[in-house]
Amino acid sequence: MDGKKALYYGAVALAVLIGVSVLVSVVSAILSLAWAVVSGIVTLAVLAGVVYVAYRAGSWFFGSDDASVDADAIGESWSSSSTTDDAPEGRQDRLRRQYVEGQIGEEEFERRIESELQTEELDDIDRELERER
Repeated sequence: MDGKKALYYGAVALAVLIGVSVLVSVVSAILSLAWAVVSGIVTLAVLAGVVYVAYRAGSWFFGSDDASVDADAIGESWSSSSTTDDAPEGRQDRLRRQYVEGQIGEEEFERRIESELQTEELDDIDRELERER
């Protein structure tokens, strides 16, 4: 009977060893997959940064105008071009900006835009009458 018990305990020990081995393999595979995903994301982020720096450095080195235009310059050029338009258009733009920034509500915005459009139509009619004279 001692031989049978030894064989039984040996089989149980072998089963436990195989179970632990499988468990360690599964955990290792999951951790390596997670590491691969994190490593890939970090690699892409670093690559994107290097490409951006190379683009900015190349455009600075070669004197390209595209890299020198930033958001502030775009905003300044837009605002300076809108001030050269006729006055009603400037007022409409100002109302749109106030509405987007939340300074006025939707009803107030619609009321003011309607008033501006009516004023603009009256100005157009006055200009037509002046031309006919």
